[in-house]
Amino acid sequence: MENLANFLLGVTVFEVVKWFFVVGLVMYVAFGIVIVKQVGVMTEAVEDEFNGVVFILAWAHLLLAVGLLILAIVVL
Repeated sequence: MENLANFLLGVTVFEVVKWFFVVGLVMYVAFGIVIVKQVGVMTEAVEDEFNGVVFILAWAHLLLAVGLLILAIVVL
C-alpha cells in the first residue's frame, strides 16, 4: 500500500498530460484507419475521376497520424 501511495505522489502533471495526448493520438490513428476503410468502400461504390486523389489523401492522412503518434511518444 505504501508503494502505491509513493507512486501516486510521484506522478507529475506533465506525465498525466503526456499520456492523455498519447491516448488521444491512438484514437486519432484509429479514426484514420476508419477513413481509409470508408474511402475504399466509397471508391468501389462510386466511379469518379477523383477517386485516386481521395484515396491518396486518406492514406497520407493515416501515415501522418501514425508519424505524429510516434513523434509524440519519442519527444514527450
